[in-house]
Amino acid sequence: MRGGGHRAPQGLAGAAVLEVENSGPSVAAYEVESPFEPFRRLGAERVATGDGAGLGLSIVRAVARAHGGEANAEPRPEGGPKVTVTLPPEAPQ
Repeated sequence: MRGGGHRAPQGLAGAAVLEVENSGPSVAAYEVESPFEPFRRLGAERVATGDGAGLGLSIVRAVARAHGGEANAEPRPEGGPKVTVTLPPEAPQ
């Protein structure tokens, strides 16, 4: 995600957690799950650059789930979403 930051806070019960904060335009709470759908991008100002195909977050979520984890997003008051990826200490057998 352009213009953002990331950090890896302590996971719950040994889980790995990665948080990425985007400093882009604000995202409404009802739209925050949309970019996890394949080929979905938010807002004309995000599509106007022509960068990307709208697959990034759908791939992130698919990989996280394949390893027994999850990827979620939430809007940030200062703009852009915060995406959190959580992976368990061990993948399910």
